[in-house]
Amino acid sequence: MDTFVWEQLDFQEVQRAVDDILNGSFQFRDTVLELISGERPFTLDGFLRAVLQQAGTDWRTEKYILVSILVLGIAAALLTGFTDIFQNRQAGETGFEITYLLLFLTLMQVFSGATELTEQVLTGILEFMKALLPAWCLAVTLAAGSTTALVFYQFLLGLIYLLEWLIREWLLTLIQVYLILVFVNHMTKEEYLSQMTEMTGKAVGWILKSLLAVVVGFHTIQGLISPAVDAVRQTAFSQVFKSLPGIGNAAGSVTELLLGSAVLIKNGIGAAALVVLVLLCLTPLVKLGVLMLILKGAAALVQPVSDKRIVGCVAGAGEGICLLLQLVFTVLVLFVIAIVVVTVSVRGGL
Repeated sequence: MDTFVWEQLDFQEVQRAVDDILNGSFQFRDTVLELISGERPFTLDGFLRAVLQQAGTDWRTEKYILVSILVLGIAAALLTGFTDIFQNRQAGETGFEITYLLLFLTLMQVFSGATELTEQVLTGILEFMKALLPAWCLAVTLAAGSTTALVFYQFLLGLIYLLEWLIREWLLTLIQVYLILVFVNHMTKEEYLSQMTEMTGKAVGWILKSLLAVVVGFHTIQGLISPAVDAVRQTAFSQVFKSLPGIGNAAGSVTELLLGSAVLIKNGIGAAALVVLVLLCLTPLVKLGVLMLILKGAAALVQPVSDKRIVGCVAGAGEGICLLLQLVFTVLVLFVIAIVVVTVSVRGGL
């Protein structure tokens, strides 16, 4: 690796962002060096063990939710099944409504914590990508050329600010509206808001799928054009040096060494960025997944004995958590695709 290329890169902003996100437990520069030298900062076995360990921790922490829902579901079933013993049927309905309100408060507490976690991890992803872009695009410039780096920088910067606006103004709000509609829709025996609830959930999915399609399409097209333009320029540049009398071969070798080192460093930075993104999203994704499974499992368990309104409310809350999970996963995939495409397609014009 050429020290001249390495010294042009400044990782201070990246490290500060990583420290804020991962509490100083990750050294970005050292990880890049390990990846460049062929070392592996983590293995697949270690990753799977971390996922299972995190899932076990989340289950032990959140299993009270399952117990609470089962208790409230059985209580609602008893109130619904034995309303005939009351002289006034309204007393049984009042008891059911109180139980439903307690369930609503329990699920709202769970959902509020999940929403806060989602907002934190999404903010962390966007802040890390903002800090990464200058050093990453400089490495792309040294490895491939200004055309690829400029196109990539402009697109990713626009994507970051678009995601910030969508998350703040639309996506999280739509998911919260979806959950409120679920609760209101199942308060009565007739589902008056089922179509609106379904449309709101689908709207979130449509937005995320559209973003994914735009990013994949853009990088597919630019991955074919921009690197080819820069490769032609670099090849011509290298040939000019090689044609110089007396020093041509030496100059050409130095040029190829610099370009090869820049490509290696660029790939190392890209791989280290992927490691940071995975570490950042691992805990939230597992936690949201466990919460979703708990709510879905609770709905399945209470369905045989409880009122359909209770079942629909719990299942709808599980769908709300699923939308949060889908949001985090899609944002992660958007940036993973961007980094992987540039890393794979940009090889330098040697």
